[in-house]
Amino acid sequence: MHNDVHRVRQRVIRVFVSSTFRDMQAERDELVLLVFPQLRKICEQRGVVWGEVDLRWGITEEQTEKGEVLPICLEEIRTCRPYFIGLLGERYGWVPDEISPELIESEPWLNEHLERSVTELEILHGVLNNPDMDDHAYFYFRDPAYIQEVQEDKQADEHKGKLVALKERIRGSGHPVRENYKSPKELGELVLKDFTELIDELFPEGEVPDQLERDMLEHEAFAESRFGVYIGRDEYFNTLNDHVKGNSKPLVVLGESGSGKSALLANWAKEFREKNPDEHFIMHFIGANAQSASWDAMLRRIMGEFKQRFDIDGDIPDKPEELRPAFANWLHMASAAAGKQKKKVVLILDALNQLEDREGAPDIVWLPPVIPENIRLVLSTLPGRPLDALTKREWPVMKIHPLDKAEREKLIAEYLAQYRKELSGKQVERLASTEQTENPLYLRALLEELRVFGEYHQLDDRIEHYLKAKSTADLYEKILRRYEKNYENEHPGLVSEAMTLIWASRRGLSETELLELLGKDGEPLPQAYWAPLYLAAENSLVIRSGLINFFHDYMKRAVEELYLLTADKKKAAHIRLADYFAGQETTHRTIDEYPWQLAEADEWNELHGRLCDVDFLKLNWEISQWDVRRYWTQIEFFTDFKIEASYQSFVDSGLEDRSVDRLQFLAEFLGSTGRRMMALKLWERLARMYNQLGDYYNLQNCIGHQAMIVAGTLGDIDRGTELFNEKTKICKRLNLTTELAESYLGLANILWDKGDKKGALDIYRKYEPVFHKLEDKTPLLSILLNQAGLLCQEGEVEQAEILLRQTELISQMSGDQGALATVFYDKAMIQYNDGQFDQALTFLYKSEEICTEFGLKAWSKSNLGLRAEVF
Repeated sequence: MHNDVHRVRQRVIRVFVSSTFRDMQAERDELVLLVFPQLRKICEQRGVVWGEVDLRWGITEEQTEKGEVLPICLEEIRTCRPYFIGLLGERYGWVPDEISPELIESEPWLNEHLERSVTELEILHGVLNNPDMDDHAYFYFRDPAYIQEVQEDKQADEHKGKLVALKERIRGSGHPVRENYKSPKELGELVLKDFTELIDELFPEGEVPDQLERDMLEHEAFAESRFGVYIGRDEYFNTLNDHVKGNSKPLVVLGESGSGKSALLANWAKEFREKNPDEHFIMHFIGANAQSASWDAMLRRIMGEFKQRFDIDGDIPDKPEELRPAFANWLHMASAAAGKQKKKVVLILDALNQLEDREGAPDIVWLPPVIPENIRLVLSTLPGRPLDALTKREWPVMKIHPLDKAEREKLIAEYLAQYRKELSGKQVERLASTEQTENPLYLRALLEELRVFGEYHQLDDRIEHYLKAKSTADLYEKILRRYEKNYENEHPGLVSEAMTLIWASRRGLSETELLELLGKDGEPLPQAYWAPLYLAAENSLVIRSGLINFFHDYMKRAVEELYLLTADKKKAAHIRLADYFAGQETTHRTIDEYPWQLAEADEWNELHGRLCDVDFLKLNWEISQWDVRRYWTQIEFFTDFKIEASYQSFVDSGLEDRSVDRLQFLAEFLGSTGRRMMALKLWERLARMYNQLGDYYNLQNCIGHQAMIVAGTLGDIDRGTELFNEKTKICKRLNLTTELAESYLGLANILWDKGDKKGALDIYRKYEPVFHKLEDKTPLLSILLNQAGLLCQEGEVEQAEILLRQTELISQMSGDQGALATVFYDKAMIQYNDGQFDQALTFLYKSEEICTEFGLKAWSKSNLGLRAEVF
């Protein structure tokens, strides 16, 4: 079901344009050709999807004769709420000869307005009958003098009284009315001003959502798409509620595909959050967007939520081997933070069976076996590898059972009642007693087909036709064939073309993009061709962040089976989208889609060429580092291209025509992807430039990068020391406290490597207070552990133990499990060296337990070695 508030929050503006037809062509041209593109541009800069609906363009005589115009208009108004533009001049507009009984049955208010024009009915349905439209509906009345300029056959009609009454009602409604515009151009200026102000109010400049917020909105939209008629059992909700209130292990929700697991979790979450608004709730629906099925992207998204909600400091790792233990660590930090607030974190991970099969993701190796006390974890899956892995952990399972006969009968009645329809007892019995309909998704899809079938006396045959589909996937193939029959008369191939484009997209397509792709000769497809198909398929589609995509995988598979059976057809679909986005202005949207399409089409040469453009690379990197890393991994695997050779000419060339931003970005990019020697060359060049400019802040940053590469990668301790000393002098002169402390930490580590333990210890002690003041406790823990290690080596065990107790407390408060494992290991070493083997084993087991839980392999090996010595 659509939700107006949700549509605003989803950063989507889709406005319905209502006007009389014959006398408003110039106005509509002004808006469609000149004004709406400007508004779309503003929206794109704010991360908002703009779309407009003007159904009079492309309406056919056949549609008019069949009475299809008004139902389509009313449905599109519903999907556009709360945005509406009403244009009125001196015409009242077309009054239908009759309104079908079926439409009156679904829209009973029409019964009181049988002799009203379509324009007035649009205004009533869109605005005047809807109290939630106050701030987002605008009316524009043309100056009556303009009628003198309009051709005779377009002038005022015989319904003047109705027109006057309609205008007076609009004026008295409180909605914004702009009176007496004198030309289409003046109208355009008014609309541009009004909607620019509305965009500024709803989506202020500078408040464009980051990737984390966009992901959150997409998962929320996915959850809302599961609302509506839901037939569940109280026992499911009770079990979920008891799980959150209790202190049990994570709960696994099990059920076959289409059984309603996602709908159950979405509807339960809605009810639970309404009753418990203060609890922290994070939902991740695998399948909600293109990134959702990637285990590492999922973990980074959840960690990002933790970072934002609990002010957790520290970077989220990008390497899979670092991400797993970090995620376990962050779960503990989130649990500790929520506990301080006397709250819980409810974390839902839905459809684990849809995770991409890489790096052991379906075997749930990324999820620690022990979940902290304030985290309430709910997972759902089908039978298979994820369930096998979870079963070994002995976590409780709640099984979702197929609909029994009574539940099927209830779903049939309640679903059709929304549309004021019902089946005969015999028909209900036929459906409810058929095996396939025990699957809720199958039954809903079939009911939707029956709902729109107009020949009641042939309904029995239609029921039998669909029940021949023995699976949900087979059913959707029949549904697509029905779409072809009903919606391709004016545009042959529309269904296969539109569905193929949606299938090939990364995250879905906006309506504007889809219509442009479906159009011909540079003109978009008329909305009146697309709207009937979209409205028919609406229950099988979902809009996430303004992009139209498939509601579930069954439709996607059906499209693939019917239209994309060969690899060449799939590649052609991806190339078509790549070509389209290549021709669009560079925005976050095109950067997100274009290179992905090239990769899906195996167009590695083209993708390589685009990534060799440093400006393009930088934009990609800023949007998603993970995408860029994946693209380069694929390029290097499938071709002879290498990162080093691809950027060598850029590194070797002089500063001419190379912006500082580009050079600094490329240095960071090369360093972060392991090309540290190339990065070093750029950092050296940038340091010389900043030195000449007298930009000492950036100079010390460059020198610090050089020092880490020279000492860490080249092993040149002396040169690394010189560079850190140089950075230190600049930091002192500029009074850069944090940067100075970081410099000394690097210098101390170098001294330790050189064997100057006393010098390293002196620096650690001197700058320890600085790190105490930092919110991120990771450097402080490193300093304390290093000091403890040095003191142990120097025989000052008591001082080392004092530092270890301090480190243990900070580790527990911050949730840094890696540091805590190190503390216990160091304590075990102290006890072992003192001959206290039992105490050594106690600490060793504590360290080993953490290592096992958090996947700390290096420490685990050390533990085993020490344990072998103890025994």
